[in-house]
Amino acid sequence: MLPSIEELRKMRKNLGISQKELARISGVSQSYIARLEKGSINPTYDKVRKIFDYLNRTGQKATTIDITAEKIMTAPVITCSPTDSIITALNVMREKGFSQLPVATLDRKVVGTVSESDINDLLLKGNTIDSLKTLVVRKVMGPTLPQLDRSSPISMIYPLLKFSSAVLIMENGELKGIVTKADILKAVEEYA
Repeated sequence: MLPSIEELRKMRKNLGISQKELARISGVSQSYIARLEKGSINPTYDKVRKIFDYLNRTGQKATTIDITAEKIMTAPVITCSPTDSIITALNVMREKGFSQLPVATLDRKVVGTVSESDINDLLLKGNTIDSLKTLVVRKVMGPTLPQLDRSSPISMIYPLLKFSSAVLIMENGELKGIVTKADILKAVEEYA
């Protein structure tokens, strides 16, 4: 029995696979995947089966590849300071194409995370853009992302990414790298 379309959408998102990438692999258009996930089309069994098989294989590969975080992490990690303004952090995220930033002190000790969704929540609560210029990251940051050391295998990182947008790679308390779902997906394609 195949999973529901909603379960397929969750699998895709948990694996960090874009609709465009899934469409390319499945031999359909990106708009087909978007309409499928919205429930506006009734797909054929064969198409759903092909999508599920790809997502399932990718997920299984991610837990069996025997490489370490050090080989796939992005370094150096771009961070912001707890004393930076929210606007400064948002500008860095936009410039770099990130949805969140680790918050670190000058000695690279990670003290939290600030995300676009944290900032959007402020705006939804009635804060103005001008008020964000004087509001500092420390006042709105969330908890730190999960942390592992550079020798951690993908099989340890992958489950954490189901509940977190990234995993920080630490060495002796110092931030050395970051691993995202996109990094895992690249590793699956490259090493599997």
